[in-house]
Amino acid sequence: MKNSVNTFEINGNTLYIMRDGWDKVVETTYREDYVDEIKSHVWSLKKGYPYNATLGGGLHRYIMEKWYGKEMLEEMTKKGYVVDHMNNNHCDCRISNLEFLKHNRNVAKGQYFDKESALMRHDIAVSLFKDFTTNCYQVTIGCNANIVMKDSNEKIHYINAIKLLYDCPYPSVVLDAEQILTQYDETKQFSLENMRCCDKRIIESVPLQLTEDEQNRSIVVRDGKTYLILGTEKAFLHTVGYDEGWTPPSKK
Repeated sequence: MKNSVNTFEINGNTLYIMRDGWDKVVETTYREDYVDEIKSHVWSLKKGYPYNATLGGGLHRYIMEKWYGKEMLEEMTKKGYVVDHMNNNHCDCRISNLEFLKHNRNVAKGQYFDKESALMRHDIAVSLFKDFTTNCYQVTIGCNANIVMKDSNEKIHYINAIKLLYDCPYPSVVLDAEQILTQYDETKQFSLENMRCCDKRIIESVPLQLTEDEQNRSIVVRDGKTYLILGTEKAFLHTVGYDEGWTPPSKK
């Protein structure tokens, strides 16, 4: 194996790539059949993208070729598709963060969803994922702000996080995520009605009576369990991960 100026670390199914002078850490999905190839080459940052000319250019395209095949990557490129970083972090080249998207739609997503989701993250952390094991998408929402929902009995529920499952084309998933951001921007709440999702999981807040001292903390431990206290401006959810293997009810 050739020596590289990069350093590499493997944690679970993620391979991290670092280099002196970088202010970012590159991450990609670990797989035994290509990890040695990645580690034997020098990776630089070209316009913010992890890059190696010998391996064909951007790491995001390299990973898509490994997971989808060279023929499909070439075919989608000819049709005008680019590889979209779903969370707009060009150093996040995990397969769950990469998807084909028409160039014009990619530009539109960059102008609205990518910018607005970053601006609103301290209120609602909206993230997009693709689960390669199911070929489905998920939109996750971390509720840093006070998000409430009513059930059929008009009972109010305080929400920590929401996960939406999609078995439809990626552009439709992006449109739903944009709708959530638009509604929150206008009303400081959002509705799950008329969403294109095929299933949902809602995680409610755990009711805790905080002491005066605890109200100034970001983390509270009760009965051996650790709780993150949101809404204090000392802690917030940057993103909520997706549930791997979650399948639509119609496919169970």
